[in-house]
Amino acid sequence: MISIDENQCTLCGLCVRICLRGVLEERVERIGVIDPSACNLCGHCKAVCPTNAPRLSNLNENEFELAPTMDELPNPAVFLRTLRRRRSQRIYKSKPVETEKLGKIIEAGRFAPTGGNRQGCEYIVVTGRKILNQVCTLAIQTLQEQGKWVREALDRYHQSGEPLPEEYITMQYYPSLFVDRMAERWKEGKDQLLYHAPVLILIHMREGLTTSPQVDASLSAMHMVLMAEALGLGTCIIGFLVFAIKHSEKLREVLEIPPDHQVHVAFTVGYSDVEFLRLVARNPAKVKWITDR
Repeated sequence: MISIDENQCTLCGLCVRICLRGVLEERVERIGVIDPSACNLCGHCKAVCPTNAPRLSNLNENEFELAPTMDELPNPAVFLRTLRRRRSQRIYKSKPVETEKLGKIIEAGRFAPTGGNRQGCEYIVVTGRKILNQVCTLAIQTLQEQGKWVREALDRYHQSGEPLPEEYITMQYYPSLFVDRMAERWKEGKDQLLYHAPVLILIHMREGLTTSPQVDASLSAMHMVLMAEALGLGTCIIGFLVFAIKHSEKLREVLEIPPDHQVHVAFTVGYSDVEFLRLVARNPAKVKWITDR
């Protein structure tokens, strides 16, 4: 619930100007709250107020710390190099990750922006190779089953002479190039799904809670993997696992995913057993600039 501390308010009107939902209005001697239920608790009003007059009872007052000044922010060139330093990690040490560090990674995800400030992301942290090996076994079995289904569908399209639907164009090579190889390596004791990582983190969300669940989860994940980088940890996004979870009730049961939730991002975390000496290189950005003529 939002309210304004009239003893602190100077009637500067900054909170009214920045309120996206028009919850606040300027009155003769005070700032009025028109419809408290319409407030999405974004905290913008509190962030711009010189005297900290807005009160948001649902949120922790201590988290509204003073923002760093521009001079305190990372140098842009250094920051870009930090972003480019992060790589997908597939060679991990067996060393466990400290709970304190995992907590900091979750905190980074908690502060990511979400559509309508709904903050719908929930997290599952899986540690210990016994359960992670079980996850690998179930996931690879599911991927093999789905790979068989893809092969059968591709055969039908080839025999009929119909063009492949777009969804199959990218999937047509997955069974032979990735899934079969992954299954063979798993039989040999080599984990090419989670790469023997000591930690797996899932980001899931209740269905229908927001119109942008994948965007929200992806933003949270990016915050988290960058925090992991700052903590000296490596990460790797595991899209195959998300796909497997979608098609396996047993996996959902093992990972304790609520029935009405969907997993949108999965990534591994651990200490790198290899040192990357050079930054990431990428293809040039495809950009179209549209400006006033």
